[in-house]
Amino acid sequence: MAFRPHRGNTSRWQALIGVSLLLAFLVRSQKGDSLSLDLFLIPVLLSAALFRNRGLWMVPFSALAYYLSGWLCVGIDKAYLPYNTLGQVLEWGLLAGFALVTLDRYGALKRLQTRLNQDVELARRLQLALMQNRFELGSVRLCGKVSQTLEVGGDFFYFRPFGQKYVVFCLGDVMGKGIAASLLMALIMGFMFEWGKKSPSPAFVLRKLNQRLTQWNQQQGSFVTMVYAVYDEEEQSLHYANAGHPPALLLRKNGDIEPLEGTGLPLGVLESSEWEEKEAALSEGDRLILYSDGLLEARDKQGREFEMDSLVLLLRLTQRMPLDEALQHIENQVRRHCNGKLSDDLAILMMERR
Repeated sequence: MAFRPHRGNTSRWQALIGVSLLLAFLVRSQKGDSLSLDLFLIPVLLSAALFRNRGLWMVPFSALAYYLSGWLCVGIDKAYLPYNTLGQVLEWGLLAGFALVTLDRYGALKRLQTRLNQDVELARRLQLALMQNRFELGSVRLCGKVSQTLEVGGDFFYFRPFGQKYVVFCLGDVMGKGIAASLLMALIMGFMFEWGKKSPSPAFVLRKLNQRLTQWNQQQGSFVTMVYAVYDEEEQSLHYANAGHPPALLLRKNGDIEPLEGTGLPLGVLESSEWEEKEAALSEGDRLILYSDGLLEARDKQGREFEMDSLVLLLRLTQRMPLDEALQHIENQVRRHCNGKLSDDLAILMMERR
């Protein structure tokens, strides 16, 4: 938005413009045109900038002052004075008009930027609304958190009950950052809601997601990595499939760590892709962590990544903390490692068998 003086300050600005015009008049009446700087241009541009179209009244006032100062100056040829004055009026008018156009464009750009910021903020809130932070059902507790390097991004997690005995949860990472990644993320979550309620099989859901994504993605060239898991409350078992994502880590109650390795390509690469479904039994006190690659790729000042060993150590150190406190502690340590400057979006989802 272009600057406009407050009504209470108008008289002060007018006084400043008048003083600058008087100064230009006195200098030219004494020294003529020996100065390379056009002092009369200052009040003209000030008036146009502060009062916009109404400020153009300064052009004829400056022309009058320019003409009179020329008459008073001994060293100025009076024969050419009217022509010089007319030339100055044209120059000042053009420059003042250019200033007005520039200010209008700047104001329009600022208004557009404000609207875009409001839209992005709304998108950020809507994106976060798609991902609840906590969930409990029976013996299962989940909590998750996403931190974006931009206002919106492509990292996401998702969990919901399915049927009478299943809990579905996943964590994914859309290639890229920003608005494009967040839109694809919303599309993926819509696909998951569509197919996630049709089958408790992670391999089936990934296959359907991949088919939908590759059909949509033929011209886009994007892909999505994801860990998709279903916990069976009756059997106390976890069924999972991994589409090119960093391995989830299963922390046993005794402190042992079991990586749940990847079993297939990312989603959106090949329509004919298949994913192997694996199973892991969960006991009381076991914990599972899913995370995006932004965690392991967080770099310190020397360029060293956070690495898997650091995550394993943190899982063991936080094993007796409440689940949400453990997640927050892990995120804090990652941020401390990179001095608060994440190079990529970061998503963490933790699950506990109580």
